Amino acid sequence: MLRNAYVRLVPKKILAENFVFHLHYRWTVILLLICSFIITCRLAKGHSFSCLSAPAYSQEQLETHCYADYVYSLPVQLLKHHAVNSASSIDPVVHGFRRYQEFYPWVNLLFLIHAFNFYLPHLLWKYYDSGYMTRLISGLELAGGKDDKRGFELCYLAKYVLATQGKHKLYTGMYIFCEVLNYSIALSHTLWLVHFFIVTGVPEFLPIQVSTWSDFQKFYFPPTGVCSVTVNKTHHQTTCFLPLNKLYMIMFLFIHAWYIFLTIVSGMVLLYRIILLFPAQRVAVMKFSAPWAEKETLKSLCHRLSYSDWFFLIRFQRVMTDIDFAQMLDKIAIVSACKTCDQNDEDNRSSFISDDGHKELGSSTATSPV
Repeated sequence: MLRNAYVRLVPKKILAENFVFHLHYRWTVILLLICSFIITCRLAKGHSFSCLSAPAYSQEQLETHCYADYVYSLPVQLLKHHAVNSASSIDPVVHGFRRYQEFYPWVNLLFLIHAFNFYLPHLLWKYYDSGYMTRLISGLELAGGKDDKRGFELCYLAKYVLATQGKHKLYTGMYIFCEVLNYSIALSHTLWLVHFFIVTGVPEFLPIQVSTWSDFQKFYFPPTGVCSVTVNKTHHQTTCFLPLNKLYMIMFLFIHAWYIFLTIVSGMVLLYRIILLFPAQRVAVMKFSAPWAEKETLKSLCHRLSYSDWFFLIRFQRVMTDIDFAQMLDKIAIVSACKTCDQNDEDNRSSFISDDGHKELGSSTATSPV
């Protein structure tokens, strides 16, 4: 019952790679691209940054200068019951503390870089795999609903799995490397996001408490800031408006929570890989993923195959039906137990397939297992 619910929530085409993989390269990338697109549209529309006028500066020059040199906020203004003669107001460290809004012009570019980084592990695996499993089972697709042809194709796959035992270490290692890369990217980008938006906490010397959402916005994403300009050796300060900061705050909170979720589930996948080093745990996984197979067959295979060979075998379940996978496991157990091969397999295979089908197999590279 639990497995049926899982299969309905996670279709086979997603399972063909990995559901957590899918969260990284599909959902996360789409989320980041949408955020970047929204910000770009707001920037193109205008009214994303403006400043009050300053002496000897045209409005365009002033806004260009302030936008390039970054606007800063003065958190001392957030002190409640701020008195002119209070100790905090005369403390030069507190009074002169500035929070520069360095992230303001670069948020859309940051999300684009993050989107590419999250897509990178999938790109590496896709380049390495190159549809390997799909080519292996192409014979099943050509066989269609004919049981004799499907039976022979399953026997062929069973012998191929046994014939290539011990040769799947690089394949398995590359896949796990991509999963480690997923975890590393999720963790590092969570920290990167926090430091990019400078949401690293209130300095200890500031007597400010960020206890409400309003305080959080005013301290980290203020709606206005201050820009300093110098005209004829005279220092001027002007107020600048940051209308995108509220949008940035919402995006930061949502994406930061999503990154934490990705880090947790990616770490759970790596822990799951470590647990599967024990054959008994691999048996439990096989029982869940192959409900039509005999339990004794599963136990025999899991204890006989190495971790890399078992990983390669379980990959077939991602791209085959449950019944085909169970039949293939039975054939692997039989062939492995007998340790003999029929020398006329190739001739029998040709006799099972019609002339047209044989020509299609011979002319298609998709039927090659390599």
